[in-house]
Amino acid sequence: MIRITLLVLLAAIWSTTAIAANQEDARVAIAGAEAAVQSAESADAATVATTEMRAAKDNLTAAVGAMDRRSWDASVLNAQKAVADANLATARARQHRATSATREIEASLQTLRQETAQPRN
Repeated sequence: MIRITLLVLLAAIWSTTAIAANQEDARVAIAGAEAAVQSAESADAATVATTEMRAAKDNLTAAVGAMDRRSWDASVLNAQKAVADANLATARARQHRATSATREIEASLQTLRQETAQPRN
């Protein structure tokens, strides 16, 4: 009796923690990954973060392939990887733009300092 109760309890715990992804989960994950990749592309991440963009696109392709094979869990996992890579690429592109803007501001400040340090006639 204790064995049966224990088995039923373990089965209940396992069924609630090991819920597999389904087709709809895969579609939603792929749609999110596509949006993240498009967002990274519009942030011009392809020129600054080429490795991350390639990884995002490769993972998106793998997610679509897994969905075609009806491997929902693999599809969701690859889509999540694509989102992470696309977000990283976007962040690197923003960082690059911020660094460039900072350099421009510093150069302008240096010029102003030099102009104000010169004696006036």
